[in-house]
Amino acid sequence: MVITTPPPLCANGCGFYGSSKAEVSNSPKGSSPSSAAPDVPSVSVDSTSVFSPSKLNNRCESCNKKLGLMGFTCRCGKVFCQLHRYPSEHSCKYDFKKADRQVLAKQNPVIKGDKMKSRM
Repeated sequence: MVITTPPPLCANGCGFYGSSKAEVSNSPKGSSPSSAAPDVPSVSVDSTSVFSPSKLNNRCESCNKKLGLMGFTCRCGKVFCQLHRYPSEHSCKYDFKKADRQVLAKQNPVIKGDKMKSRM
């Protein structure tokens, strides 16, 4: 018969189980940031991955008219009003033919026949 002892309780007396390595203090006055978490590895955060509140695109890119709920998003990624929603009206630089050709090429793969004439 093997008798196991439970792990030691937390040093702060909070009632949770802890280890002898963890020396965490609940009081902010006497604690230092280096002694709070000595086993935790530091994580570097890239500035581009941090979410920043972006400005809402609620104005037409051509005439700067307020759009409200009626903004039209072009394939070029810009938002336009009712008058400038067509690509010819806002001189869009997006190549519609090239993009549609790529979609058709992906949807319709090339099928080649068998090169051996003896098989039928």
